[in-house]
Amino acid sequence: PHATGPARDGAGLCVLSPRAPSVPGWLLHGAEKMAPAEEERSAGDEPLELQEAGRVLQLPSAATKEQVCRFLEEAGSSAEGWHGVDAAMLGCEIDRELADQVLGFCARLPAGACSLRLCHNDLSSGTDLEQRIFDRIAEREARLLIAWARERDKKFHEQAKRDSAKEKDFAMAAGKRRKAEEGIAVSTSRLAQLDEELADLNLRKKETPWYALFTQMEARPGGSVDRLELSNCCLHATGLVQLTQSLLELEHRGHGQPVSELVLDGNDLGDIAMTALTSYMRLSKHLRYLRIRNVGVTDRGVSQVLSSLVSNKILRLVDLRSNGLASLEVSRAAMVGVERFNKGVEVLLE
Repeated sequence: PHATGPARDGAGLCVLSPRAPSVPGWLLHGAEKMAPAEEERSAGDEPLELQEAGRVLQLPSAATKEQVCRFLEEAGSSAEGWHGVDAAMLGCEIDRELADQVLGFCARLPAGACSLRLCHNDLSSGTDLEQRIFDRIAEREARLLIAWARERDKKFHEQAKRDSAKEKDFAMAAGKRRKAEEGIAVSTSRLAQLDEELADLNLRKKETPWYALFTQMEARPGGSVDRLELSNCCLHATGLVQLTQSLLELEHRGHGQPVSELVLDGNDLGDIAMTALTSYMRLSKHLRYLRIRNVGVTDRGVSQVLSSLVSNKILRLVDLRSNGLASLEVSRAAMVGVERFNKGVEVLLE
């Protein structure tokens, strides 16, 4: 139920209204906000279903880990009165323990109406770790293709060498075979180096906030968050790969509440993240609202997103505004094609 309006004590803290959950007054700081941060919405945000969901527990900005855990513990005694958590701009890093505390609180809230807002929390490693992982994985995949092609060439030239005895071109076939073998040796050596480097990078990524949060989500028996807002969290394409994998895994289990609204505004995802995102869009059976404003995509990234809407009949809103690197004219032209196959989705471009 909604609060009838907060009263304030002598210290200026919000205190309980007659209809509010029975928790300490200091815990209700800003709790009268509608999920999620209703005053920040623009005209294009109207279709969202959680606007009337209820009261959101707003944790104080710059709160320490100990404070956050204490707030959640005390609020948990009356969890049925809340419909979400606003943990924007915390003063601590989100590690496994903190992620588990927040997700555990969300799991006790009413099903189908939980909003988790983690805006303005730096979930990155703070280094080039994510880009290095992305680059090494891309190189490994490319080299595997090259190694496969060279192995194929080697077999071809081995056969040519056997046949060459009749045609007197033995030396030429043998030279090509040696060249293929040398190429395979180079690729195999580099693949071994990449595997070793990736093993080290994958160990280091387990210490990042994004990995802690997304893997803790996946580790729970079922989903509990309906609306997940990760605006301005310094997410990279590498983190997005993990996020989409975790969300799909939760969907496939069929337990709990899958995410139906995902907000990724303000993260420098770029075109390189769109492959993972559009794969998630195609495979998800529950995602209905997607916001990717100001994420650094160009015409290529926008086209990838729009093409995934051709076969997706679940999504109702995709917000692509404020992506200045993409041409509005190209995006509009792509939308003409999408609308021929899918008239049920609204796409915001400007």
